[in-house]
Amino acid sequence: MNRVRGPRPQIMPEKEPCFISRYYRRLRAVASAVFADSPAKMERMDYDTYWRRRGEYFFSTRYAAFAEEIAAGASVLDIGCGEGATLRYLKKERQTAGEGLDISHTGVEMAKASGINARQADVTSRDFSLESSYDHIIISEVLEHIPNPEELLLKVRERFRKSLIISVPNTGHYIHRLRLLFGRFPVQWQLHPGEHLRFWTIKDFKPWIEAQGFTVAEMKVHSGFSGLCRIWPNLFADSSVFIVRRTGRDGA
Repeated sequence: MNRVRGPRPQIMPEKEPCFISRYYRRLRAVASAVFADSPAKMERMDYDTYWRRRGEYFFSTRYAAFAEEIAAGASVLDIGCGEGATLRYLKKERQTAGEGLDISHTGVEMAKASGINARQADVTSRDFSLESSYDHIIISEVLEHIPNPEELLLKVRERFRKSLIISVPNTGHYIHRLRLLFGRFPVQWQLHPGEHLRFWTIKDFKPWIEAQGFTVAEMKVHSGFSGLCRIWPNLFADSSVFIVRRTGRDGA
């Protein structure tokens, strides 16, 4: 008697556990960041070339951290607005009245093309000043690019009514520490090593900003090693947002 045989059951390969896959990818990314060379992608530091090469970057977690501090309809000045992504986000989410300043003509034209009120300005110039006041002033990933951020803070000190919102990279991030351990300098720049002139860890930033006559009302972590960056931000956050107020005012 012939037996009717059905199809043999297929033996499926065991799936690799998700946590092992994530761990392996993380390990490879860390090794690449720690040991990779980072040649400059521009011959010299020029912010028009910088914005042409870089284009638009969208950091939604950072923008969301800004938006948490800003009420609907507030007036906002973004110093170092680049192509205007921050102001576009705030306009959409908070209906803000936004204005942007940037040293790059290319960045300003990109911002204007997307409907942002922006103008070219060199905030490091001795003649730079602000004629108007705003509910909030944002200085996002800018202070590390200029030689004397203390002078800029002095000029904006009396020009915000509610808060000064600052974000800076964290030089204490574990990737930068590992690079130093293996004899390499931390890499925080995008296209040219001349981009960053000043460096802070999260722990360094608070006493530094206090020495300029400000108080940190709140610090927010918006990117870094998932989970751990909120538990141990000085080691695992790669950037952070500081909500700053004048010392002795605004409840500080």
